[in-house]
Amino acid sequence: MKKIWCSLLILTVTAFGERPNLLIIHTDEHNFRTLGCYRNLMSEDQAFVWGDGVAVDTPNIDSLARDGAICTSYYASSPVCTPSRASFNTGLYPISTGSPINDMPMDDDVTTFAEVLLRHGYTTSYVGKWHLDGDAKPGFAPSRHFGWEDNRYMYNRGHWKLLQQEDNSAAVIGTFNEKNNQYKFDITQADEKSFTTDFLVDRTLDILERDKDKPFCVMLSIPDPHGPNQVRAPYNTMFENMTFQHPRTMTVDEKTMPGWVNLQGKNMVKTLKQEQMQWYFGMVQCIDDNVGRLLDFLRKNGLDKNTIVVFTSDHGDLMGEHKKHNKGNPYEASAKIPFLIRWPGHIPSGKVLRGAQSNVDFAPMILSMMGVSDGLPEFQGTDTSGDFLSPDKEVAGDRVVYITNANGRWVAAVSSRYKLVLSTSDDPWLFDLQKEPDELTNVYNNPEYKPVAEKMKAELVAQMKRYGEPALEAGNLIDGTGENERGLTRPVLGASEGYVVDTGGQSVKGKPGQWNRALTVPAGTFEPNSAYEMELEWESKGLSSDASFFVNFIAGKSDRANRQVELWPGDTGETGVIKKILTTTDSRDWVLHVGVRGGGELVIKKIRIKKK
Repeated sequence: MKKIWCSLLILTVTAFGERPNLLIIHTDEHNFRTLGCYRNLMSEDQAFVWGDGVAVDTPNIDSLARDGAICTSYYASSPVCTPSRASFNTGLYPISTGSPINDMPMDDDVTTFAEVLLRHGYTTSYVGKWHLDGDAKPGFAPSRHFGWEDNRYMYNRGHWKLLQQEDNSAAVIGTFNEKNNQYKFDITQADEKSFTTDFLVDRTLDILERDKDKPFCVMLSIPDPHGPNQVRAPYNTMFENMTFQHPRTMTVDEKTMPGWVNLQGKNMVKTLKQEQMQWYFGMVQCIDDNVGRLLDFLRKNGLDKNTIVVFTSDHGDLMGEHKKHNKGNPYEASAKIPFLIRWPGHIPSGKVLRGAQSNVDFAPMILSMMGVSDGLPEFQGTDTSGDFLSPDKEVAGDRVVYITNANGRWVAAVSSRYKLVLSTSDDPWLFDLQKEPDELTNVYNNPEYKPVAEKMKAELVAQMKRYGEPALEAGNLIDGTGENERGLTRPVLGASEGYVVDTGGQSVKGKPGQWNRALTVPAGTFEPNSAYEMELEWESKGLSSDASFFVNFIAGKSDRANRQVELWPGDTGETGVIKKILTTTDSRDWVLHVGVRGGGELVIKKIRIKKK
C-alpha cells in the first residue's frame, strides 16, 4: 500500500514538470559580512567593520546571489545551533520540535522536508554536522534518519578539524576525551583530503556522482567557520598580513548597553586576537573554494539548470561586535544569517528580497517551490516561494517575524527596518536598523516611534501566543510599564492615600546568571529631585549560594552613577523587611526593580512607597 501511495506522490510532482534537484550548503556560525554579496549591498562603514579593506573574497558563494537571489533580512528562529537547525528542517518553531535548546534530541514524530521528498521519490543524503540527536559526540550515522536516507557521513555534534574514511562512514583524526570534552589534533597534518571541509565536500561529490541521474536532495552541513578557529595550509597564512581593528560597537561604554547582552564568560571580548580573526577568514575562504568545486560539478554534468542551490547557515558570529564573540543574542551579526538561492530560469538573477523571513519558512517554501503539495505536515513557517519566483528584481515587505532565545532570556520581533527586543533583564529595546544599523540607540521611548513600538509589540505577543513561546508563559518578560505577567498584561500597581505604591503578592523564580524581576515600578511614578521612603516585606522560597535578592533604583542605562542598589541573602522560609530611602535627580526616568539576581525564588509580601 505504501508503494502505491509513493507512486501517486511521484506523479503529482512530475505533473509540475521536470523535477528539480536540491543541493543545500549549510555552514555553522557564519558572519554575513564575510560574504562579498552582502558587503556589496551595504554602506562602506557597515561592510568593513574591522577596518577599510578588511575582507575575504568569496566569488563562488557570491555567484549564487548574482545568478539567483539574496535575502537581506533572513533570521535564525533562535540563534544557536540545535533550535535553529530543528526549525530549518521542520518548518516549526524550536519549542514544537523538542529541540528548543542545544543538545536536545528532536522529537521522533516531527516530519522534515527531507522525509517529504523521500516519499516523493527523491534520493536524500545528508553530509556533515546534524546536532539534533541529543548528546552523542561525534555520533556518526545516527539511527534516526528523519528522512535522510543516506546519513553515513552525518554526525551529531562537535567541531572536528580532521576526518578520515572508516568502513562505510567516517571517523575523527586526533583524540577525543569524552570525560573532559577535549579534542586534541594537529592541524599541520590536515590536507585537502583530511581537513573536514574538504573531506565532507569530497563525500558530497561522491553522492552527487552516484545520484546524478535521479531526482536528488543533498544537504552538506559544514561545521566551519565555527570555532576552534584553525584551518589547514595554505588558508592559515592567507590573511596573516591583515590587521583587524575593533568594531565601533566594541568600544562603547558597557553601561549604555542592554541587560540581555550578558557581558561575562569566555565570549566577552576586550581585544581582538588577530590570529583567530585571520583564521576565521581562512575558514571562509576554504569554504568558498569548495563551493566552487560543487558548482563546477553541477555545470560539467549538466545539472546546474535544474538544481536548486541554497547557501545558508544556522546563526551568525558577532566577531567582536558589541564586545562579544559567537552567538545567542538578537544583534544582527548573531541572529541574521546568509540566505542565497539559485534556480536558473525560475528565480531571476540578481534578485534582492528585503522583507523579513526566518528559517522556519524554509521547509514550506522549498517544498512549494519544488512543486510538492501532497503529503505535507502542518507547518508554522510561511510559504514565501512566490517572493522568490516572481519576476520582480527586488521584493520589499513589512512582514514581522519573531525569533527567540534558547533559554527564554529574550524574544524579538524583526521587520526589514525595525527590531524590538523584550527580555527578562531590561526594559524593551527598539532599534531602527535603517537609521542606526549599529544597534546602539534605543528608540522605544521616543514619541516619534510610539506607533512602531506598539505595532511591533502587538505582533510579537500575537506570534508568541500562536506558537506557544515559553518565555511568554513564564511571565517574566518586561514590556516597559512594569508589566511582566503572562501575556504582558497585569493590573496597574496598587496605591493608597499617601503612598505612590501599595501592593504585594508578586513573585519570581530566578534563573542563574540573570537579574530576574518580580516587580517593576515604572518611569513616571517618581518625581524629580525628590526623596521616597520604601518599605519592602519579603519572603524567601530558596536562594542559590551565589545569588541574592535585590532592589535596584535607576534612572535609565545612561545614569549608572546614581543607581541605588540593595542586595541581601535569604534562606528558604526566611522573611524580612527592607527599609530604604530612594532619592531622585532631575530625571523623570527613575524606575524601581525588585527581584532575584541568580537562582532562587522571592515573594513580595508587601511593598509601600511614599514621598518624604
